[in-house]
Amino acid sequence: MTPSSTLTNLREVGGPGFQADHRRTVYRSNTEPGTSASDYPAGVAVVDLRRDDEVQRVPHPLAHTPGYRGVPMFDPSSGLESAAEAVVLEDQYIDWLERHRVGIADALRTVAAAPGDVLVCCSAGKDRTGIVSALLARHWGADLGRVGEDYAASATGLAERFAAERAVSTDPVGTARAQRCVPEIMTTVIAHVEQRWGSVEAYLRWTGLTDDEVDAL
Repeated sequence: MTPSSTLTNLREVGGPGFQADHRRTVYRSNTEPGTSASDYPAGVAVVDLRRDDEVQRVPHPLAHTPGYRGVPMFDPSSGLESAAEAVVLEDQYIDWLERHRVGIADALRTVAAAPGDVLVCCSAGKDRTGIVSALLARHWGADLGRVGEDYAASATGLAERFAAERAVSTDPVGTARAQRCVPEIMTTVIAHVEQRWGSVEAYLRWTGLTDDEVDAL
């Protein structure tokens, strides 16, 4: 696979080499117009976390392959993406853990069921993909430092995209808040999971994953 000039946020969950002893590799990425199947790892299954309207606007180039699954993380029945009082990203992500637990469980269940390599993606590959990736990495034994670094790596991968978004934004403060990407955001979220549920594994079971599904992850 040749590196794509568009999929700047495509990488292995947990960082290079972290999954070296796993039976398969789980990747994470952004989704951009103008990409093709050759931009992705060969034979990879796809777990697309985007809403239906996002998928229609930017179809995934692997959408017609047998391994593609559209698994929107945001639960439309909630009526809200996140609580109005959840302004900073840490609070939004923590709110998602409960508000969108069905979507999170469905995404992880789909990863667990895939027989080979998997790609988890959303639009930027930072927020929804960041939550799923952090839960996976911590479940696999990553320390908090690694979890935070993996999240923050999106700041480099998305630098040009974020600059373009700021250039046309009518709400630069809100845009900058949404683009914030530092390790402390995700380490705060995982620390909350472990304080609230005891462990990532306990959280996964709370969302509805079975023993077999947790083991398969």
